[in-house]
Amino acid sequence: MTLALQDLIKETLTRVWHVPILRVISAGPTRYADIRDGLIKQKGHSPGDGTISTELRALRDKSLIEQRPLPDTRRKAWVLTDLGRTALRLVDEFEGLTNPDKIQAEERRFGMSIEDLQERAAAIDPTVPHPARRYDYLLGGKDNFAADRESAHEIEAVMPTVRLAAMENRGFLQRAVEFLAHQGINQFLDIGTGIPTSPNTHEVAQAVDPTARVVYVDNDPIVLSHARALLTSAPEGKTAYIDADLRQPSSILANPQLLSTLDFSQPVGLLLVAVLHFIRDDEDPKGIVAALIEALPPGSWVVVSHSTFDYVPVKMLPKLQMPNRDGRFRARSRDELAALLSGLDLVEPGIQSVSQWWAEEAPQPRPAIEDVAIHGAVGRVVDS
Repeated sequence: MTLALQDLIKETLTRVWHVPILRVISAGPTRYADIRDGLIKQKGHSPGDGTISTELRALRDKSLIEQRPLPDTRRKAWVLTDLGRTALRLVDEFEGLTNPDKIQAEERRFGMSIEDLQERAAAIDPTVPHPARRYDYLLGGKDNFAADRESAHEIEAVMPTVRLAAMENRGFLQRAVEFLAHQGINQFLDIGTGIPTSPNTHEVAQAVDPTARVVYVDNDPIVLSHARALLTSAPEGKTAYIDADLRQPSSILANPQLLSTLDFSQPVGLLLVAVLHFIRDDEDPKGIVAALIEALPPGSWVVVSHSTFDYVPVKMLPKLQMPNRDGRFRARSRDELAALLSGLDLVEPGIQSVSQWWAEEAPQPRPAIEDVAIHGAVGRVVDS
């Protein structure tokens, strides 16, 4: 059993050699004999062998590190566990925030107090799979836990092309943002952004217009711990991050970070990419989308992608529902998605598989729509 992550981080920060040892091991598989040298390079000195051994045992007991055999040898090396990587990243985010000016800058950046930031980031439960971390794993990322990977493997067992679908969805996002940027849209609201996977929305938009501004919205603590990466904007532009939930659109629209970054008197690009299928029918997805669209000025655009079973054989449906034990996932048909997007002027080809949306702009050959099973659409807000 591991300690609660918040307590784990606090205790790790209070131990003199915990964080330095974690940083040495984070460079890659590390033999015991190399740890002392790494500490000397990092700190200028090293504790004795007894202290190092004690610290290693303590870190192992907390499930932050483990020993693994080195290839083609009988020797073992220390490596960070998933929990160790996450704990170290969170420590790096919040360690040393003692300068009042720095604290105020961080609070302005995230729109919440340092205490709330620490509590929010420490709320990660590595034993429960999360869609953002699972998606990160499917895209080849490293910011995920065993529970996320197991969940992804369960889905992959019934839909072997799910990794392809994740990559195609990401490609659709990038093509759609580039299209909007060429239409003169230079500010974007990206809700459900997930863990950063370059190129991100702001990188695509700022490649067209360096002054583009982007607000990212997500409710996952792992994304929060990556917020600095998200906030690396081109000098001429600006990015911000909001810790909020799509199920509460009013809290997003009233957020000071949003209002200080985007100008809602000018057109905005709203991105709802691979997020609406986590909104159940009883959570009023149509009302959520309508509230967001109503807040957009005329000339704005909306980009949506949504999982669908339209292309899946009927006999496969029961198997595809098996991983959805909590009922959080809700695939929707073309007609159901069209109902959510009513009132938008959709550009050609309308609601289409993300693998085929502007296929001529994507790498060739294009995968079959049956292998992707995600609808995509881009629509313009019409002045009523």
